[in-house]
Amino acid sequence: MFKFFWQIFELTGLNIFSLLFSWNFWVIIILIAFLYKREQEFEQNVLGYNRRTLIYKVIESSIAGLVGGYIVSLIILFFGIVVDVDSFLYLWYIALILALINPRYLCFSYSAGIISIVSLIFKKPAVDISGILLIVAILHFVESLLIFLDGFRGAIPVVIKRRKKDESTGYLDNHSITGAYLMQRFWGIPMVIIALNFQVSAPTVKINLFEPSWWPLFKPQQVTPTTLLLLTPIVAALGYGDLAVSDEPHVISKKSAFTLSIFSIVLFVLSALSYRIYAFKWIAALFAPIAHESIILFQQKKQKEGKSIFEVEENTIKVLYVEENSVAEKMGIRPGDTLISINGILIQSENELERIFSDAQIYMWVKVKDKRGKIKELYYQDYENGIRNLGIIVITKNVMPNYEIDTEGYFIFIKSIASKIKRFLFNKTN
Repeated sequence: MFKFFWQIFELTGLNIFSLLFSWNFWVIIILIAFLYKREQEFEQNVLGYNRRTLIYKVIESSIAGLVGGYIVSLIILFFGIVVDVDSFLYLWYIALILALINPRYLCFSYSAGIISIVSLIFKKPAVDISGILLIVAILHFVESLLIFLDGFRGAIPVVIKRRKKDESTGYLDNHSITGAYLMQRFWGIPMVIIALNFQVSAPTVKINLFEPSWWPLFKPQQVTPTTLLLLTPIVAALGYGDLAVSDEPHVISKKSAFTLSIFSIVLFVLSALSYRIYAFKWIAALFAPIAHESIILFQQKKQKEGKSIFEVEENTIKVLYVEENSVAEKMGIRPGDTLISINGILIQSENELERIFSDAQIYMWVKVKDKRGKIKELYYQDYENGIRNLGIIVITKNVMPNYEIDTEGYFIFIKSIASKIKRFLFNKTN
């Protein structure tokens, strides 16, 4: 058994290492660099500078993706999940088509659900439904780990307009201004799958393990003891996008990671059962896109209508962002804190804040109310250089939004296509 585990670690590492020199891996890296470049441009507009260079972000996400891909591969090899390579390629084709409609649908849950349902209804194309859904479940589980550890890094402070429920009337106000954090992370996932005997351009390795009697545990019916199994390196891509409204980014990303991990575990169980019980192929195929979309919609609803720690009232000023190594960070000021006074002067607008720092201060005490309503008094002194600013971005009631929140609903691309057809027919009749 020890030899079995050791060979899994060794073969996984060798195959992923070989994949680093393949063109398809670098295509994904270039795509990720392009996405981060767009994010860099937006961050420059919001903050006036970039906190990290583009190269740093790409390298950071690439390292995280390598670790994630290694974990995915270890899980696949340990359980012995055999999948047809053609089936996996279908996921990419459909995911790319969906991405042309809306980038957020570049997700294997949607493409796996669609191709599985089509295969179940029409019996073509012949797809290894159980296998691809198991792979998707594992990818989402590793994605939840990456979100937990890495999802909040580089979050950008933004101002949004959203709906807020009026407690007295029960109606939603469509003009409520609040702060938020835009979280976007992308990872290229070089991974190894166990494929049937299949001609591929990527280098493959024939499996010759000291196998336990139960291995491989998950395999199509056509796999027999004499079937040639190959370790086949492939590349997947994962992305995470969210808005932190109700709390700070690291808190929201951990909550999102927990929800996604539960989804992935349930999908894994349903997919595993589908090997034995045919009805579960339908259940797992429907669960993957519907449950994933429901999670997205639930998060969007909280973003648009839920509580926000960055909501401001009239004549108040709230901290949205605290720069690294700034005076505010050293004092202990946190995003979501409300500034009450500085050096005994009440703060009710940005102008009053600017007047205080029109001259450098050598000693400062700040009274703030944190997001839980607790009043704190914080102190800082700098007799040598003086204090010229706190290093914060604040939000007031009258600030203008700089980011438009997503207002999509269930499978918005279907509604979009229907709307275009309707406009086409209407124009034809006129």
